[in-house]
Amino acid sequence: MAFRVYLVACAALLAWGAYVRDENYVSAGFGLGYALGVAGLSFMTLLLLYSVRKRARSLAGAGPLRHWFGTHMMLGILGPVAILFHANFRPGSTNSSVALVCMLLVAGSGIVGRLIYPKLHEGLYGRRADVRALERAAAARRGALGAGSEGQPALALAALEALAHGDPPGLLSALVRLVRLERQARAVRRLAARTPGGPAALEAYVGAVRRVVEFAIYERVFASWHAFHLPLCFLLFLAAAVHVVAAHMY
Repeated sequence: MAFRVYLVACAALLAWGAYVRDENYVSAGFGLGYALGVAGLSFMTLLLLYSVRKRARSLAGAGPLRHWFGTHMMLGILGPVAILFHANFRPGSTNSSVALVCMLLVAGSGIVGRLIYPKLHEGLYGRRADVRALERAAAARRGALGAGSEGQPALALAALEALAHGDPPGLLSALVRLVRLERQARAVRRLAARTPGGPAALEAYVGAVRRVVEFAIYERVFASWHAFHLPLCFLLFLAAAVHVVAAHMY
């Protein structure tokens, strides 16, 4: 809830800043506008501490990783907000425009990562889920159906279960598997009325199987996102360095 309030507050601040930009309350070259540029770049730099904390064993005692992740997300929003006010919501010179575009791309990529992250973890701040644990949960749901899953229901469930096994070689294969799962799930649901275990138990089992398949998809999506996000971050800091040098030399 607190993070949502923070997002709404930042969005309202951005909307106000864009609305009054022609008033020229700040200038990037001095005073508050200059300070906002320094603050924004500092916030974006501090984001790197999360990656250091996650990988450095010597920092394992420096507080729970979820707190670092929460700070990482907040700074990832506050940094771009400060820089947009620093730029007065205008692109400016060529080097500042490049830096601004890179910053917006990194911020947008971060938002996408924020949407994917909970799909692979137990909530936003929980530990990473495990596909084996998900498979065991699906098996437990299957056992709860009991003897009601015999005959025709058993065949439909077997076809559904087959979709959760194996490791698709790529993202496209995983997406195709999800489409097939949805089609088979509809066939299973049509048999729910004839399942003594009840529609609720059957629906719970279908959901557990779907979670296994989705996990494989999100793993590939997250890997692709990570491969895209990291180069963008390097490009951002390179563009920011060029912008800072150019702004102080000319």
